[in-house]
Amino acid sequence: MIRKLSSISLKKTSLAILLTGSFAAASWAAPLPAAHAANEGVFISKDSYFMLNKAALSSSSLQFSVLFHNGESQSLDFNKYGVRVTDGSGHSYTANLSEKKSGIVGGGEEQSFRFYANLPAGETAEGLKVDVFRWDYNKSDFMNHLGELPVSSVIQAEGLEAPEEIISLRTLDSTLPTDAALAFQLGQSVRVTENGKWYMYTQVAAKNLGSSSLKVPAGLLIRLVDANGLKYTSTIASGSDTAILPNQSDTITLKTLISKTMPTGGLSLEYYYSNKSEDVSLGTLSMNASLGVAALGAKVTYAGQQDGEKVTAKASSSTYSVQADGVHVQTVVTLSNDGDVVAPIPSLQASYQFGESGTSVTSSDNSARNSFLAPKETTTYYFNATLPTGIDPNATQLVLWQKSASAASAGTGGSGTGTTGGNATGSTATTTGQMPVSVFVLKGATEAKNGFTTAVNYEMGSKLVFNNSLVNPNFDVSLVELHAHENDDLGYKTAIAKYKITNNGTSTLALPELANELIDAKGNAYTGTRQTGAAAQITPGSSYVVSYSYLLPNQAAAEDESFALNMYDDKAVSEGNVSTGTFKVALQEEETGDTLHLYPFSLKVNDSYISWNYSGGTYSYILRMDMDISHEDQVIIDSNFSKIQYELVDSLGRIVGTQDAALTGAGKLTSGSQKITISGLKNEQMDSGMVVNMYEVINTPNGTANRLLKQFK
Repeated sequence: MIRKLSSISLKKTSLAILLTGSFAAASWAAPLPAAHAANEGVFISKDSYFMLNKAALSSSSLQFSVLFHNGESQSLDFNKYGVRVTDGSGHSYTANLSEKKSGIVGGGEEQSFRFYANLPAGETAEGLKVDVFRWDYNKSDFMNHLGELPVSSVIQAEGLEAPEEIISLRTLDSTLPTDAALAFQLGQSVRVTENGKWYMYTQVAAKNLGSSSLKVPAGLLIRLVDANGLKYTSTIASGSDTAILPNQSDTITLKTLISKTMPTGGLSLEYYYSNKSEDVSLGTLSMNASLGVAALGAKVTYAGQQDGEKVTAKASSSTYSVQADGVHVQTVVTLSNDGDVVAPIPSLQASYQFGESGTSVTSSDNSARNSFLAPKETTTYYFNATLPTGIDPNATQLVLWQKSASAASAGTGGSGTGTTGGNATGSTATTTGQMPVSVFVLKGATEAKNGFTTAVNYEMGSKLVFNNSLVNPNFDVSLVELHAHENDDLGYKTAIAKYKITNNGTSTLALPELANELIDAKGNAYTGTRQTGAAAQITPGSSYVVSYSYLLPNQAAAEDESFALNMYDDKAVSEGNVSTGTFKVALQEEETGDTLHLYPFSLKVNDSYISWNYSGGTYSYILRMDMDISHEDQVIIDSNFSKIQYELVDSLGRIVGTQDAALTGAGKLTSGSQKITISGLKNEQMDSGMVVNMYEVINTPNGTANRLLKQFK
C-alpha cells in the first residue's frame, strides 16, 4: 500500500560501489539538454524531468538513483512527487529514500535522490520499472502517474549485483517502526586458525536506514554458504549489542567455524530467519571480493575505522634464521596514519599460521606507545616467533589481531554440511578477546644476515644512533671504552665496555638499561651484563658512566678482535629481541707508554721505583710513583666505578700480596707522589724477580675482571 509522504525523511546509505549503466528511456520521448542528449526522461514541463540514473539489484532489493533536473527559473519541491517500483506482473513495491537531503531543487539545478525497494526473491531487472508520479488527492490512489523508467537499460551485465543487502526489519519484528531497515555492506573476510580450528571472520557495515535507533535483531540469522551448498552458521563476535543511530553505521564482525577443506571460491553470506517450520532467506551477499590476503610489503587499509580515519597496515619485511630449536622469524609491521585526523592506535598482536592442520604460533610486541597517531605519523611493531623445524617461512601467513576492549556474551559457532538450522545471531555472540585485522602472506621473507656483516661504521665516543625508541629521546648514549680483561685461570677473558649516558632533558630520568651483545665474525653473540650496581636516576644536564661486561673465549685470535655491537630491545617482544642498531667496534689496544686511560681519567706515570723494608719479622714491598691524574670528562661516577689494584708477583708467577687504591672517594689517588705498600711478606716469599702489576679492577655479576695497565719491575 502506498501512502503519501508528508515530508522527505531521507536516510543515507552507502552505495559507493553502485555501477552506472546507460540511462533509461522514458515513456515520454522528448529531446533532452546537451548534458543528457543520449537519454530520455519523464518530463513534468518542457525543461524539467526525472531520469533513472543508477541502479543495482541484489537478491532481495533494488537500489536506484533518480535524477531530478529543474530547468525552470524558480525552485521545485521534490516532496510533491514520488516513485515506486513495479514488476512485469503488475505488482508494485514501496521505494524508500536512503539518504538525507533537502527536497528543494533550485532553478537551473539538478539533484540525485537514492532509493531502495524490497523485492521478493527471483525478480529480474527485465521486468522492473520505476513508476514516477505526482501526489494528487483527487485520484483514488492519490497518485497522478507521469511515466515509467525501465530498470533493465540502466543495469549493465556486470552491475546486476548490488554491493549491499537492505533488509526490512519489520519482517522479523512487527513491533518495529515501518521504516526500520538495515543496509549491510560487506567488508573484508579473513581465514584464520585458533586453537587448532579454522574460522572465517567477516566484517559487515550495518547502516541504519530508519528514523530511530535500533540493534541487530536477535531473530536475524546469518550463515556462510560455500560453492557446494554447504552451510556454516555465523555468530556475531563483536557489535551485537551496539545501538546504531539513525543515518549512522557500525561495524559488525561475524565469526564462522569452517571446515579446513572448505573451498574459498564461490562463497556467499546469507541473511535469513526461521519461522519454526523452515528457514526463510532474506538476501545474500557474494563474498568473492571480500576474502583475500595481503602480500609482503603491500599496504592495506586498517579495518573497522571510524569515518574520516585512514590508518593503513603493512608487513614491511620478514626475516628468518634456521637454528637448532626451529626457524626463528621476525616480521616488521608498520601502522601509518595516512589521513588528516588524529587516529587511535589499536592494541595489536600477531600469530604465524602454517599448513592446513590449524597450527599457529602467537607473538606480541609490548612496546610503550602513545595512544594516538598524528596525521602522517607511523609506528612500528616487531613480531618474533620460533616456528617448528622444517617450516618454510615463505609459505607462512602472519595474522594481525586487534585485542578486544570488552567481551561479548559467551557462545559458540557451528559448522554444518547442508543443515538449515541456526541460533539467533544476537544471542550467540562469541568472544575471543581479539579480532583479526588482516592476513599477510610472507612469500619473499629473507634469511637474516649475520649482524657482523651488516654493522655500520662507528667512531668511539660518538653518539649511538638507534633506529627506534630503545631509550628516551632525551638521552644521548655513546661507547667510550672497550678493553679486554684477562682471566687466564678461569678459561675466558672479559671485555668491558663503558657507556656514557647524558640526560639532555629538563627533568630527572631513570637510567636506562641497555640490552646489547658483541657479535664476532662467525656470528657468535656474547651478551653484555650490566655492572653490579648503578645509579637509579640521572639528573638533567648531567652524564653518567655505566659498565657492561662480556665473557669471551680465551683462544680468540688477534684477527677476531673486531666485533659488531648489537643494541637491542628484549622487553617489547614476546620472544627474542629487536635490534635497534648494529655498530662496528674493536677491542682497544693497551697503551705501551707511561700514559694510561681509564675513562674518564688519564694517568701519566712520570717516575717510579721499588724498594723493600723489614720490620717485626715481615717484609714490606714499596712502590713509589710520581703521577699526573686528569679527570678529562666531567661525568658522574660512583662507588661502583672501577678500582685500581697493585699486585705483587714472584718470579714463578705467584701472587704474594695485593694493595687496592681508588680514583674516587676517600684516600683516592691524586697527582704527585704516590706510595703503594704491600706488607706482611715472609722471608721465603721474597726473591729477586718480583714485579708489581697495576690493574683496573671491575666487579661484574660473573666475578672480578682485571685489566692490566702497567707492570713495574
